[in-house]
Amino acid sequence: MKKQTTGRYLAILGLLLFWAPLWGVVETYLLMASSFQEITLFGPNEPKIPQDELRAATINIIQGSLLSLVAIILFVVSVVFLKYRTGWLFWVLIFYSTILLLLFPIGTVTGIIGLVLLIVNRKKFATSSIDS
Repeated sequence: MKKQTTGRYLAILGLLLFWAPLWGVVETYLLMASSFQEITLFGPNEPKIPQDELRAATINIIQGSLLSLVAIILFVVSVVFLKYRTGWLFWVLIFYSTILLLLFPIGTVTGIIGLVLLIVNRKKFATSSIDS
């Protein structure tokens, strides 16, 4: 398999895995919403959230974070080692770095570093015939 094809597949897989934390947060929100609904239904006498639901919520967020790290590793391998640098990938990485700015404090630092590196190296991401 050619380096460009492998780089494309790794970039697309990284793109899909990068949304894992969002799904973890959504699933956690749904679990917590059902827990609080149970508290509302049964009154303030039993205001405890079941430990199983807390454990499941924590596991969802941890799994999403780990999959996000895998996505970042796939992006790094694709861009740095396989030198797959196309226009669409540049804009996707700009978008992700901008989203990371909102996740204070670690995401903000990561987003700033990502944006600076992308802007400094923007000429390496020139639109080419590989883009299509």
